[in-house]
Amino acid sequence: MSNREEHPRCQKCGGQAVFSRYCGARVCETCRHHKGLDRCFCGWSASGRDGRRELIEMGETIEEDY
Repeated sequence: MSNREEHPRCQKCGGQAVFSRYCGARVCETCRHHKGLDRCFCGWSASGRDGRRELIEMGETIEEDY
């Protein structure tokens, strides 16, 4: 597998998008954009608001980390 396939470029800033086991998505190391997501339970959101709160407001149940 080539480096390009392992770490594709971010659609937003061109940075490296690496897989985050915590989020379960490719996350840009530069701008934190989550490829394929609008919001994440980690708190990131494409809108710039609190993604975790957005998910809860949408009815998602998010288990607390222990």
